Amino acid sequence: MIRPQFESLQNAKGIVDVFMEKPQKYAAALTLAQEVLREASYLSPLDREIIAAYTSRLNRCEYCYGSHREFVKSLGGSELDLNAVDNAGMSTGHRLDSIFNYITVLTKNPEYVSQDMKLRVMEAGFTEEELKDAIAVCAAFNFYNRIVEGHGIDSNSETWKPSAEMINNHGYDKRYK
Repeated sequence: MIRPQFESLQNAKGIVDVFMEKPQKYAAALTLAQEVLREASYLSPLDREIIAAYTSRLNRCEYCYGSHREFVKSLGGSELDLNAVDNAGMSTGHRLDSIFNYITVLTKNPEYVSQDMKLRVMEAGFTEEELKDAIAVCAAFNFYNRIVEGHGIDSNSETWKPSAEMINNHGYDKRYK
């Protein structure tokens, strides 16, 4: 497969380069990332980064999968967390498996999301509010994955760790300067 090439993005190292090309258009995208991944939530920032990486893995978005996998590590994610992300779509015995099942269907076949699926998440010990937060992360990352893939942004592992450090210190939309 030949990825799309845009002259203005020839030297792009990540999604932020796309956002900075049209900052007014994409400012809300950075605020969305901050809200769904780091602001007050019923799920921890670690859980939300796991879900972001998991969703990106399902979508085969190597850039977002790799970078958010690094964010999981930067927040103290365990080998079990990383294994769950790496094996998206397969049951791994992770405590978020019921949410992963829901996210998999929502990402791959959203028309099949059902009340029964929601009840299985509740039976696994999660609240409706936690599931709603997981849905928000999944939806946001389906959006971000399409931005990255549509603009032909390649996976760039050399930027992942510095990006994780910057975001952990300053937030996605830099409101913590």
